[in-house]
Amino acid sequence: MDVSAWSGVTTAELIASYDWASTSLGPRATWPRCLSFAVDLMLPSASQIVLFLGEDFIAVYNDAYAPTIGNKHPSALGRPAREHWAELWNDLEPLLQRVLKGGETVSAKDRPFQIERHGFLENVFFDISYSPIRDEAGTVRGVICIVSETTDRVLAQQALQQSQERLAFALEASGTLGTFDWHIKTDILYSDLRFAAMFGVPAKSADGGAKLSEYLHVIHPDDRERVWSAIQRTITSGTRYIEEYRLLGSDGSVRWVEARGECLYDAEGLPDRFPGAVVDITERKQAEATLGRVAAIVASSHDAILGIDLDTTITDWNEGATQLYGFLAEEVIGKPVTILLPQDRADEERAILRRIRAGERVEPYETKRLRKDGSIVDVSLTVSPVRDASGKIVGASKIARDISARKEAEKIQRVLNGELQHRVKNVLATVRAIAMQTFRDGTSKTARDLFESRLLSLARAHDLLTAEGWSGAEMSVLIADVLTPFVLENFDVEGPELRLSPEVVLAFSLALHELATNAAKYGALSVSSGRVQIKWTVLDDARRRLLLTWREYGGPRVEPPTRRGFGSRMIEGVLTSKLGGKVEITYEPTGVVCHIDALMPEDGEP
Repeated sequence: MDVSAWSGVTTAELIASYDWASTSLGPRATWPRCLSFAVDLMLPSASQIVLFLGEDFIAVYNDAYAPTIGNKHPSALGRPAREHWAELWNDLEPLLQRVLKGGETVSAKDRPFQIERHGFLENVFFDISYSPIRDEAGTVRGVICIVSETTDRVLAQQALQQSQERLAFALEASGTLGTFDWHIKTDILYSDLRFAAMFGVPAKSADGGAKLSEYLHVIHPDDRERVWSAIQRTITSGTRYIEEYRLLGSDGSVRWVEARGECLYDAEGLPDRFPGAVVDITERKQAEATLGRVAAIVASSHDAILGIDLDTTITDWNEGATQLYGFLAEEVIGKPVTILLPQDRADEERAILRRIRAGERVEPYETKRLRKDGSIVDVSLTVSPVRDASGKIVGASKIARDISARKEAEKIQRVLNGELQHRVKNVLATVRAIAMQTFRDGTSKTARDLFESRLLSLARAHDLLTAEGWSGAEMSVLIADVLTPFVLENFDVEGPELRLSPEVVLAFSLALHELATNAAKYGALSVSSGRVQIKWTVLDDARRRLLLTWREYGGPRVEPPTRRGFGSRMIEGVLTSKLGGKVEITYEPTGVVCHIDALMPEDGEP
């Protein structure tokens, strides 16, 4: 693709004119409906979104995403991801494969990547959410990646943390004070040991005296002329001498000192002595530099950072706050912070202040705030108490982060999940209608009802996975969902918390439904006194294995069947083919017992 020829062209125009027939996806008209639907949703979005479609992960993205890949755009459009993301492919591919092959949703905050987008490698950070794009049959046909670059904020936080650590160290250190007395007429300087040590002069020269030049030569060359001029100005004018300057140590180290003194004159008014003191202010200088850097970081942060006192009056306001809320600092400093609260959240500030007064930190939570133009913005808000030098709480600092893009991304995900659920239901309804028509002649009502119940069980499993964003489901929730048509009081369910992948959910849903249906027709659930125990555990050996036992008791006496029914074959077939599991069904006189030993898929496995 000729990059220069596409300058100023939108991604929508590029996609519309692209030769998709030359890619592994084929002509646009032949794409699965789910892919076209995802592209149509993505293009107008203000969120940064890239789609990786098909086995080759063909890249398709919107205008909001294009700046995040720099000079890779527009060459990366329509090409396999490994071509233009080569420098981070070893990092990126496993994430995409987890979604494409495993059907997972992969998300992370401030996820680090190393990318070349401006001719050199950069360490960057993104909030990411990678989700599967499924067709009507539930097959994953691509990956939708909703991202938000957080590099500036992460680097600012890292710099702030480093500066705060240096500041804490500097404040813990104490200064060193030394005194001197320069006899101007004889040019001999007397001092205490601390002063001599600061200037690298031998201890014997402190009390015995030494030429002023022995002290001056350790002053930093860039400061030496300024210091001598200040000394001469004090001598000639009688003004007090106050100077800050640097000293060079014999090891090359640099320390800051502040010197204060005055010139004393003899009876004739001639300069006689120049007494004074010097204090080591290296720590103070470091602290000032650190505070300057912290202030610069706060001022330039993209997050809104503001301070309030305990009367809710705004005392501090950075540029990030102006960008988020629209108010200039001079428009809000001195005003109550409640001008940022929507009417329905008036009580929120009072609750925050109660916690701040108690010394608590309000951890990040999602809320809404009011902009200057009257619009509402979604923010993630953190509030911390501010203390004075004595440790008394005098106010609070607030850090607000705009999460509007993330909220919109979540809305898009809900729309996609809703569309998926709608299409799956339509497919299952069609299958049900065709089956009922097929079963109408020559098939018993029992067979029709059995087929319909299996289909409805599969539909409930799909509803459960859709509600969870196809990220899987808890075993206890799955069992409760499968047992909905039955009397729950007849079941004893026991086992640890266990998150199942979508593949395992579907397999166990069908197997447990079949066991429950058979128990209701012939086994323990066919009488009011019968009960079923469902118990599972997980063994962490060479491979994680799920052991589940279904045990019926209290029902009619059980006789082993003369032949294996469809239900037994289906249970064994589903669990063996899908999970590499083992199924053992025994027909004890007291009730049917089913032992399931299944391998749990590792991360990234289907």
